[in-house]
Amino acid sequence: MIIRKPYVLSEMEKTTPEVTTFRFRAEDNSRIDFVPGMFAMLFYKNQATGEEIGRAFSIANSPSANYLEFFIALINGRMTSKLAAAKVGDTYYVSAPYGQFKFDQGDKKLLFLAGGTGIAPFFSMLRLTKENKTEVDCAMIYSTKYSNDIIMKDELTSLTESLGAKLVITITRPAEGEKVPYETGHVDAQMILRHVADAKERVSYICGPPAFVKAMKDALISLGAPESNIKAEMWG
Repeated sequence: MIIRKPYVLSEMEKTTPEVTTFRFRAEDNSRIDFVPGMFAMLFYKNQATGEEIGRAFSIANSPSANYLEFFIALINGRMTSKLAAAKVGDTYYVSAPYGQFKFDQGDKKLLFLAGGTGIAPFFSMLRLTKENKTEVDCAMIYSTKYSNDIIMKDELTSLTESLGAKLVITITRPAEGEKVPYETGHVDAQMILRHVADAKERVSYICGPPAFVKAMKDALISLGAPESNIKAEMWG
């Protein structure tokens, strides 16, 4: 049975110009049992009016952590406006876990395709894989608009290096004249094939905005990947 429980905002850190990392701890110090890839519903309740707002966010922490971590773009939506004004110590409510986008630790030959804050569930997958010292053959392609949009770049680099995973970052909107030390342009079949020649043989996990997810599915299928090996989660 999934129960909505009070969680206290314990940490918040501006991670990129648009994204803030939020960490919430349960008031009773309990931990949610979930599979990397799943999401939580985060609720704000106005104690004076009773107004309640909720939104789903992918869980970025490892299941072993005693907190929930979310990468949230503060884009002036109803929920994100509340979070933009949040302070450490504020109480929110969480129900979790949800979703069918689940990491199977039995998959050993992997391709991760992430767009924007869709990187969140992959942090959970990578963190768990590192903790368990699981041997995997993993490649990741991560797409962001700008070079300063890369979420937790140092940890992402460290995680992939420690696992012997290949990390490719591509910037879709480099500034004019900017010398970007990454790929540039949108991820397509040619980019995937250039960096991951055996992409069709891998189990692929995709997370990002709907247009990104559709484009990645189409690209993988065009490369010969069976649909049964493609797992995806869309975020609007």
